[in-house]
Amino acid sequence: MPEYDFLICGGVVVDPANGLHERGDVAIDGYQIVALGSDIHAGPGTEVIDADGAWVLPGLVDPHVHVSSKPQGYRMMARAGVTCALDTSGRPKEIIKGMLEAGAGLTMGVLYPLIPGETVKTPDPGQGEIADVISRAVKNGALGVKVLGGHIPLSPDATARVIQVAHEQGVWCAVHAGSLATGSNIEGLEELVMLAEGLPIHIAHVNSYCRGQVTGNPVEEASRALKALSQAPAAFSESYLSLLNGTDAFMQDGIPRSHVTRTCLEAGGYPATEAGMEQAIAEGWTQIHGVRDDEIVLLSPPEGLKYYRARESQVYVSFAVNSPGAAIALALAQTNGSFAIPALGTDGGGIPRNTTLQQGLALVRFGALSLDDLVVKACLNPARMLGLTGKGQLGAGADADVIVVNPATGRAEWVIANGQIVVREGRVVGHGGRMFTTSAGQKSITEQGMESRVVSPEWLQ
Repeated sequence: MPEYDFLICGGVVVDPANGLHERGDVAIDGYQIVALGSDIHAGPGTEVIDADGAWVLPGLVDPHVHVSSKPQGYRMMARAGVTCALDTSGRPKEIIKGMLEAGAGLTMGVLYPLIPGETVKTPDPGQGEIADVISRAVKNGALGVKVLGGHIPLSPDATARVIQVAHEQGVWCAVHAGSLATGSNIEGLEELVMLAEGLPIHIAHVNSYCRGQVTGNPVEEASRALKALSQAPAAFSESYLSLLNGTDAFMQDGIPRSHVTRTCLEAGGYPATEAGMEQAIAEGWTQIHGVRDDEIVLLSPPEGLKYYRARESQVYVSFAVNSPGAAIALALAQTNGSFAIPALGTDGGGIPRNTTLQQGLALVRFGALSLDDLVVKACLNPARMLGLTGKGQLGAGADADVIVVNPATGRAEWVIANGQIVVREGRVVGHGGRMFTTSAGQKSITEQGMESRVVSPEWLQ
């Protein structure tokens, strides 16, 4: 009788990549799934996980998170069923340090942010400077770069140059739509599609640009977003389901540094000033992020204002500004039998909005998505996007990234990442982690004591 490391027994195995949606068992040995079937028997050294009445799904792959300065995010993601994620605005050294000190066993990648006055000199860097920054970032372990558009914008020409140089170097380029000429709105998205000129880009959180800021109608703007995306067939896009928008409250010369923060304040009727920020916190429009029980949570208005003042505005915040109508329309939209926006992300991680599983299952219960559809959008498509072909599926030989979900609660009771239990009966027990990177960055990551694997996403070529 064979001995496996783990045997997940009696759950409903949902794996659209391999055409499975039936009761069965999943056997794991080492880093891989080694057998699937019914009534698999194992030796006495195998740990058996009883999944009777539960769903057995691939681990969630989140293509948009933020954890580089928020190490609590690793545990938050694991608890939410995420086994693999892409930090879209971080430094490789920070990610590695966070995983070594507070990791939960997940597989992570990272994109290096292009911030005027910090990582590039001005909002209009030239081609040579951009090329040098991208080369250094990739050598240090990043998959590529992120333009922070709506938050800290570049000029339209510089945004186009970044996309072009990243393509020439064959590396990842993600963009938060918006530039010095447009905002983080539908016009910024339409401008981004034009600036990309058909080159491959990762268009971040599409529903962030559909809040009714331009037309007053978020669903109408969602329709415009889908039309714009249809003109960018080489782009890879994602959207999220949370109603919260996360940003920062950092003040610079008496106003929020982030253009998105300014817009969110003004959407609530508050001036984008220090006084406006304090009033918005006190009245509950701005929700301050604090740490409680090793998790980032939203503080009450009195707690939040005290926390904000004590840290002299150097805190992160959320605003409930996202349109549910736009979010659902974008999540469900299809073109020629495929999802118009291939992936669900969260823009979460260390931001308290890791809700893909629970809110996605709400759409399943409503009948808007099938469970297979949810797995495609939250697991399979983002894994393919990242070039991680062994993830997002449960076939024999696939990476052992598996979650056992309680259908009644929508929570991942068990999470196995890379063949190790990282959540046991709802409690996070994982540690450390590993990174995915380019061949140019593997040496740097190894020298910092972190396991890594090289990926080469086909859509970038």
